[in-house]
Amino acid sequence: MIGGNYKMAEVMRLSKPLKIAKAEGDIEVNELPYDFENMTARDKLNAGKRMRAAGYAPTVEEIDTDYQLFLFAEAVSKADPSIDTLDVMRISARDAQKGASLARSFFYRNSEE
Repeated sequence: MIGGNYKMAEVMRLSKPLKIAKAEGDIEVNELPYDFENMTARDKLNAGKRMRAAGYAPTVEEIDTDYQLFLFAEAVSKADPSIDTLDVMRISARDAQKGASLARSFFYRNSEE
């Protein structure tokens, strides 16, 4: 579905293209779809599990940019299951900061509602 029509997903433009290895050959993408709205509690838990498996110790999730990046990676996989969270971890540092900021804005801004 890479480069396809993403239902309900928003899209983040990348400042640097990302190569994703597929069986039919490498694909270069300039944007990543993401879908926070349809993430489940399990998706959110998976972000924490993947973070710990990668060797990162979570802190306070509202201010933990590493955790927020893993949330963004889960949102990308939610929007397009053909993009693995490990692919997302290879985006540029600038794009990683942007993705983490999107997660923080969605999950933690106005969280008192």
